[in-house]
Amino acid sequence: DNDYDDDHSFSRVDVEIRSAIRQTMASSSSSAHENNNNNNNEEEEERSNADADGEDNNNNDNSNASNAKILYRAEYAHGSWHATNKWPPCANVRRLCGTCNVEGETKALLVENGVDHGDFPPGVLRDVEESVESGRFLDGASGDMGWRPTEDMYVGRRDYRAQRVFTIDPTTARDLDDALHITPLEDGRVEIGVHIADVSHFIPPSSAVDKEALKRATTVYLVNGIVPMLPRPLCEIACSLNENVERLAFSCVWRMNMDGTLSKKKGCGGKKDDIWYGRTVIKSCARLDYATAQNIIDKKVANGEKRVDEAFWPKSRQPTGGHTIDEVAGDVRLMHKVAMARRKLRFDNGALALNGVKLAFQLEEDGETPKLCAPYPIRDSNRLIEEFMLLANYLVAQRLITHASGRALLRNHNPPIEQGMQQVVDVSRESFDFHIDTTDSKTLQESLSRLSRECDDALVVQCVTESLMTPMRPAEYLAAGELDEADWSHFALNIPYYTHFTSPIRRYPDVIVHRLLQATLDEEVDDFPQTQKEIHSAALHCNDMRMSAKKAQERSDRVFLSLYLKTNPISSTLGVCLGVGEKTFTVFVPSLGLSTRVFLQEHEDEFDVNAFEDDDGGRRIVIRPKTNDVPGMQRPGDGEGNAGDSWKSLDVRVFTKLEVACTCKMQPPIDVRVKVVGPWKGEE
Repeated sequence: DNDYDDDHSFSRVDVEIRSAIRQTMASSSSSAHENNNNNNNEEEEERSNADADGEDNNNNDNSNASNAKILYRAEYAHGSWHATNKWPPCANVRRLCGTCNVEGETKALLVENGVDHGDFPPGVLRDVEESVESGRFLDGASGDMGWRPTEDMYVGRRDYRAQRVFTIDPTTARDLDDALHITPLEDGRVEIGVHIADVSHFIPPSSAVDKEALKRATTVYLVNGIVPMLPRPLCEIACSLNENVERLAFSCVWRMNMDGTLSKKKGCGGKKDDIWYGRTVIKSCARLDYATAQNIIDKKVANGEKRVDEAFWPKSRQPTGGHTIDEVAGDVRLMHKVAMARRKLRFDNGALALNGVKLAFQLEEDGETPKLCAPYPIRDSNRLIEEFMLLANYLVAQRLITHASGRALLRNHNPPIEQGMQQVVDVSRESFDFHIDTTDSKTLQESLSRLSRECDDALVVQCVTESLMTPMRPAEYLAAGELDEADWSHFALNIPYYTHFTSPIRRYPDVIVHRLLQATLDEEVDDFPQTQKEIHSAALHCNDMRMSAKKAQERSDRVFLSLYLKTNPISSTLGVCLGVGEKTFTVFVPSLGLSTRVFLQEHEDEFDVNAFEDDDGGRRIVIRPKTNDVPGMQRPGDGEGNAGDSWKSLDVRVFTKLEVACTCKMQPPIDVRVKVVGPWKGEE
């Protein structure tokens, strides 16, 4: 689902927040001790961490300069920074780590966002060992310690070990939460099975591991590693639905039509959907990744050839257990057909998709140096999994609402902030003479689809989509009984209720959902160990931790993008202005999926800058070159003094196209530095 982030939606305004103060402290009590070379500190900090690479690089051999590259941690009471104070009042200031390197920046981002969980406590590890001990065995082939269910664990479970079940995940995934099967039925329908790791089997309520999992609430995924919610013996071994090994699962199995609609259970007057929920045991026959699944969908492989091209379907991902390549390929293609029908149905019914660019990194062998950086491709194979996970989550939410009442743990998504949406509407009308209808998710998606059809410039659609993300509120967990039914709905999915069932290895709310679902099946909801209010309290905590993890992940992406640009600077690329302030403006760089603030003070040496409000109340910035030898006055390969490429003035307003340069800002904290070169003259 779409979990939107919004900088204006935070509600923790009356509590003390702990943060990493991401500046070199310049107070008189610390500057003399930590840093004697502070001539430019005040100037630089007034620039909101705008860098001055020239000054810093000239002093690389000076030990005082290295002392300046320190991150500090402090406690700050929100609201205590008054207009009369130059610096925020902070307590318990302590030196944290170095900066401008992966180790220091990673430590800082974990501390700053409250996800520096460290190692698991001994009591947690003891709990885990007890829960997996009976199923441990030594794998003679690999020499590794493996795990398999014992006979008593099969009791009460539906057996899907002979079913052709497989997983489709990112190439590097190690914690495999979900697996699927599809079976064509004689009447033209299909049976879909979504099998989810039965994590709750291994985590007794209120045990040490359960309390630690709730505390962490989510796995934090960084570019160079993870901070797991569960210890490795669970998340990567006993719970992970690895191929060719028996695993415990919690399954949602339903029957549907080829047009994407759910079919009704026979003998019930056509009123009940044909759905089964329950605990199972499975044995995945293949670990596919998205790239391999896409090759199958595109028929690049498994078309009846005698020998499979391992470039399209690696040997390690081919099926085992007597299942053939053609059988698995047939299943993937049938799943794809049904999933795309379901997807069309969802969007016809008003679902909304705002898809931004997500960068993926390939690291050198040291695990720190980014070798490649490129947008992560979203394929039909990704959408295949998305559709079936969305439907499984929806069906489980439906069961919880009807059988767990107020205890049902749901995930809602409130409508966006009206003022922010109206700003996008107004700017789009002014800039493109295009009206965006923001009445609801259906009209908004229809407007974006119409813009895609009518506008020849794909960049316009991308920029409007990026602008619409800002006023979107984040999706949140809740206990159903704590809110009115109208507040259960999910704006982006345009459905009345929703939950998370499909990722219990990395999300604690899914663990609660599994327990609740089992309680509804056992008719023991009244004896559930958590009250409605306790579930809601846990949900609120998970909301906070999910947001913290999201910010840590985004900061990790930013650190590695900065390091990539350090060795691979971009001297010229397209940028689009998305917002104009008094001393800054926001630039979106489509090639990097990056929105960042550009500070006017950083350009004072090269440009004359005039920021003002026009007659219509809109903000504008006019930039003029000071000399003829600034970037943008001539292009690489042009003759000197070529007047054809010179420019005299650049009027910056929302959706203005700019030529920008992207480099690494090496002054603490490390970040991406975007500077204006001039008006955009190239091809998008």
